Amino acid sequence: MSVYKAVIFDFDGTVADTGEGILRSLQYSFYAMGREVPDMSDLKRFIGPPVYYSYTHFYGVSEDEVELYIKKYRERYKEKGIYECALYDGMRELILELKSRGVKTGIASSKPEHLIYSVADFLGVTDLFDAVAGVKSDNSRHSTKKDIILEAMEKLEETDREKVLMVGDRCFDIEGARAAGVKSCGALWGYGNKEEFLEYKADFIVEKPLDVLKLL
Repeated sequence: MSVYKAVIFDFDGTVADTGEGILRSLQYSFYAMGREVPDMSDLKRFIGPPVYYSYTHFYGVSEDEVELYIKKYRERYKEKGIYECALYDGMRELILELKSRGVKTGIASSKPEHLIYSVADFLGVTDLFDAVAGVKSDNSRHSTKKDIILEAMEKLEETDREKVLMVGDRCFDIEGARAAGVKSCGALWGYGNKEEFLEYKADFIVEKPLDVLKLL
C-alpha cells in the first residue's frame, strides 16, 4: 500500500516545460509597454510565482500598470504561448503508474485554471488528473499556493494531510505545501535548483519524474 493517497503537482516547470511560451510572451509584454526587453534567461524568475508578483517584485512594475503588463502577456500567451510547450519525459508514465497503484493525482498551480486546461488539453494529459486547481481568473493575486493546494485536496476528497505529497519545481511550491500541512518534494527537472529546495527545507528532492515513485 502506498504511503500517500494523493500526489499533487505544480504545472509549469513540473508537469510540463511551458517555459518557451511563457518567456516569449513576457518579452512581448515588455516590448508592448515600451520597456527594455529582458533576456529570456533573466525572465525565468517568472516561472513559479504568480505573474503579478514577478512583474512588481523583480522588475519594479507599479501597481497602477501591472494589469496592463499582464493583459499584454496574456494576449500573446493565449494566441501562441500555450502551444510552445512539451510534457516532461517520464511524466505521463509517472501519472499512469500512480493511478495504477490507486493514488489520486491532482494539479495545484498559480496559473489561471482555464489556461491549465488549455495546455493540458493540447498535451493530451487532462484526463490523467483527478483534479485541477488554479486561480479562477487572469488576475492571480488573490490566491496563495496554500489555498490552491487545499482546493486541490478538497476536489480530490482527501482530508488526511499526512497522506498528501506536493511536487513542484520552485520554493513557492515548498512553502505552499508546508503552509497546507502536506509533504513537499522539489523537482530538479524544472526551474528551481537543489540549493533553493534545501534553503526552503523541502521534505524530498528528486532528479526526474519517475523518482517520485521511490517516495511511495
